[in-house]
Amino acid sequence: MTAINNQQPRTDWHVCGLVVQCRIQKINEIQTALLAIEGTEIPGADADKGKLVVVMQSHDQQILLENMERARNIKGVIAVSLVYHEQDELSARPEQEPKN
Repeated sequence: MTAINNQQPRTDWHVCGLVVQCRIQKINEIQTALLAIEGTEIPGADADKGKLVVVMQSHDQQILLENMERARNIKGVIAVSLVYHEQDELSARPEQEPKN
């Protein structure tokens, strides 16, 4: 007997912007640990204030939540604040045909 998979392929994408407050003396180690998390970028940093601007992306909301939790658990991280979240549902977009 063959199982039939009725699930549609994932066609959504999640992006979130975070501010990570960290201990100033640990900022380099925290940056390295954050960049080891798949789908994570650090487009901005203020080392003097111990703040990092972090962008995380994933096709799955649960993975994104787990990655934010991983960031929060990095030694030297004081707080992780979600400041932006966007979900792009590609399957909801109608196909556009080129105009002649």
